[in-house]
Amino acid sequence: MTEAQSVPQPHSDMRARAPQRPFTWPLAVQAAAYVVLIALACLPGSGAVSSSTFSVTAFAVAAIIVLFAFFCPLRDGVPGSVTAVVLGFVAMVCASTPFLGQFVFERQGAPHAGVANAQYTSAAAWCAGVAGLLVVLVVAAFIRQMARPQRTDMIVQLAHMVTDGVASIAASGWCFLPMLFHEASAADAWRIVCVVVVVAGAVALAVVSRLWYREAQPLPGARAAWIGFGLLPVMLTGALVGIAALVMWLV
Repeated sequence: MTEAQSVPQPHSDMRARAPQRPFTWPLAVQAAAYVVLIALACLPGSGAVSSSTFSVTAFAVAAIIVLFAFFCPLRDGVPGSVTAVVLGFVAMVCASTPFLGQFVFERQGAPHAGVANAQYTSAAAWCAGVAGLLVVLVVAAFIRQMARPQRTDMIVQLAHMVTDGVASIAASGWCFLPMLFHEASAADAWRIVCVVVVVAGAVALAVVSRLWYREAQPLPGARAAWIGFGLLPVMLTGALVGIAALVMWLV
């Protein structure tokens, strides 16, 4: 037996190194995503759920969810990415289908009427749908981890799968950005407050994403993980957009 064979070899780290692109690259992705979403939300008629311009915004949100799954920076694997995409699309259905909200949340004597009522019930249905989808996500994540033959790094794997799903579900909230801009029945003061809160949240997530990017360890063979890191804070900000839209209608 040779000396090289007798000496135990250190366990090799099979994880990919942190992304080599400078942080300005994912930051540029964030900026581009925000510009596209805001530009689409400013289109005339995009505030109506049933309008064709709203469908364009929904298509952009769906594209972001798919791009994040393709350039996923998390150690989640294909099954986790597929689960996240499915949950994200279901959340979008809740956001863009008014009759779901009317079926569940229609209230007698409600002050909302007409188009505004459809938008309010869509936001309410979205919030309820998101709550249910988060429960499904956590249960699915635990089942998937329990099904693994070797449960190494269980907490890390669980956290990455949950983060993947939460980002995709939260991204659907961007569907309500046009309503946040165009809703005529909302008081201007509350609209400004809601927009400021969303902007503050986006800035905070952009700052935190720098730390995430610095400590990133994507799976081997991950495709341009810096794109996924750029989209992650944008998707999470979608939750603030949806909640802000609902609060604006409630007050």
